[in-house]
Amino acid sequence: MKASMMAVAVAAALAGCSNGSGNMFASRDTAVEYIRVFDIKTDAAGPAVTRAASEGISRNVNNASLATPVPDSAEVQDQPGRFKLADPAGAPPGTIPARGPSCDGASWTAKAAPDVRGGQDMHIVACLFPYKGGYHLDMYAAFIKKQGGWLEWPRRATGYVLGTPDKYVEKTMLDIVRTIRETTNAQVALVEARPEVAGTPWLEPPGVAPRASQTSKP
Repeated sequence: MKASMMAVAVAAALAGCSNGSGNMFASRDTAVEYIRVFDIKTDAAGPAVTRAASEGISRNVNNASLATPVPDSAEVQDQPGRFKLADPAGAPPGTIPARGPSCDGASWTAKAAPDVRGGQDMHIVACLFPYKGGYHLDMYAAFIKKQGGWLEWPRRATGYVLGTPDKYVEKTMLDIVRTIRETTNAQVALVEARPEVAGTPWLEPPGVAPRASQTSKP
């Protein structure tokens, strides 16, 4: 069964490599970044929301560093906070700048550096910002993906069978917001997505594989 799956994957990969989309022998490292921001409205208490967020990231990441910072002020703000990305200026081409977004003002944070096949130097950051209308969940992920070269077709074949780092990132982010939605009976709306999200996968149950976006296609 596995052999037949691999044969199909190899055939599909070879077909993709022969479609004239580029030179498969030119190897390069590509910096991939994801940003997802969701608005969350729920009547659940703050601790229940943060517990759901922690449960959500643990579905895919087992080494995340979780924190519930004490806010500088007990007063909830009218507008949600926003994570701050470091200035990428000066970073060499094909690399991820040392940015790890700042989550100042968040009530819950998660940071992880998962070891995922096909994605070098991966890191994921999530920040939950309370405000008077609910919460904003800001998420960021980045990794280096090797493309082209002599190993392109076996790399694609492996991606078809075992999954890609892009799909891992998408599922990890979606499972956080999905778990919050299901656990706290929240209303969830997408505020920002880079790259774009196909459909409304955050309305599906946790664990469902994401649909392919432009970036996640092998």
